[in-house]
Amino acid sequence: MLSKKKILAIVIILILIAVGVYFLYNYTEGQKAFAGEHNVLVLCADPSEPRPGVGAVDMAFVIHLSDGKVGEITKVYPGGLAHPTREPSDSMKAEGLSVVYLHDSLWSENLTEGTTIAQEIVEYHTGLKTDMVLVMTPEAIDALVKSVAPVYSNGKEVSNSSIDFLRDDQDQGATRGDAVEGLADGIREAASKNNKKPALIQSSMDQYSKGNILVVPEDKFAPFISYGGISNIL
Repeated sequence: MLSKKKILAIVIILILIAVGVYFLYNYTEGQKAFAGEHNVLVLCADPSEPRPGVGAVDMAFVIHLSDGKVGEITKVYPGGLAHPTREPSDSMKAEGLSVVYLHDSLWSENLTEGTTIAQEIVEYHTGLKTDMVLVMTPEAIDALVKSVAPVYSNGKEVSNSSIDFLRDDQDQGATRGDAVEGLADGIREAASKNNKKPALIQSSMDQYSKGNILVVPEDKFAPFISYGGISNIL
């Protein structure tokens, strides 16, 4: 008869095998989906600005991937970037909007509609066509920071909320794009130095499951994290 310790050990082994198969499967799927050259649009959303959808787009980035590895990162400032043809919804018009700005692209509860609008605006103004959209909330960024802490950006430790840190960075002269990019670099560097790369991947998956990271198309997230994480982060 198996002891409780042996049964627990068998359960743990089965869980590890299941996790390994999950990541192996998604890594293979990621190879298929993200082999070659791709652009991913990252939208930093602020839910504190009330609207039916996720929140206001405070900053955007287009990340170029080459076989899953991060290449050039293009900063896209939402201010003044409008959709060339799309009419605002009735609820947007009620708020006095006469055009659809990137800042308001996630206005609708329909995430796919919102991210499509954002992609069209970014492509129109930058010429960069994107394959996938990641929407990041402050809660997600806080969790990523915590998973690999301590995190330093521009020589300062990120010890308070990420959005407060970014605002403080801007108050001291950094542009919004530089502040966000500096924080992202700090997270990646901390994950590498602190041997917490797997923790960063796990935190990303956790935040995705909690709805703090939103992805369109939704079925590309697990392959993206598995392939991109193993190929680039690790």
